[in-house]
Amino acid sequence: MMINAGDISQYLYCPRKIYFMKVMGAKITRPKMAMGQEIHEKMYDNLKRRKKVWKGADEVLENVYLEGVRYGLKGYVDAIIRRGDEYIPVDFKFSRFELEEGGLFYNWKMQLVAYAVLVEENYNTIVKRVLIYSTESKKWIKVEISPEDRRALKRILENIKEIILGEKYPTIKKSRKCGYCEMDKICVD
Repeated sequence: MMINAGDISQYLYCPRKIYFMKVMGAKITRPKMAMGQEIHEKMYDNLKRRKKVWKGADEVLENVYLEGVRYGLKGYVDAIIRRGDEYIPVDFKFSRFELEEGGLFYNWKMQLVAYAVLVEENYNTIVKRVLIYSTESKKWIKVEISPEDRRALKRILENIKEIILGEKYPTIKKSRKCGYCEMDKICVD
């Protein structure tokens, strides 16, 4: 079973989202998704034009689909910057929330860790950092990847697989974020 890297962020927002999407087949559609695709295209063009800005970047790969058996993951990495033997995954975020190093949402960080391990497995390298670009604040954030992050990712993936394979409806505590969830109409206790 392959878990989509984007599902990690969904799981950490609320485990029931995984149940609804992967067990029940519910689809998430948001107007921001279409807008996001357009913004991605602009970001790819900017990355190509600014290749020299990356202090010796040899190559910028965009919208790279990767699969990895080590973690049972798959997903699209927005961009990968290659500088010699170093590969740096890049993720574009379209959030209104201010991103600051150290203030990164945990669900986003773990999704970035998933991209890092996918790049490691597919390019036979060690990824020490990833970059996020906030399209709202026009800021770049560098996120370091640690061995503990990789261990946490494994635990999260095990939990996701348990929900899907066991068709297990997760117990949760209702919170403010429930009001922002696409699944709020079908989520019941």
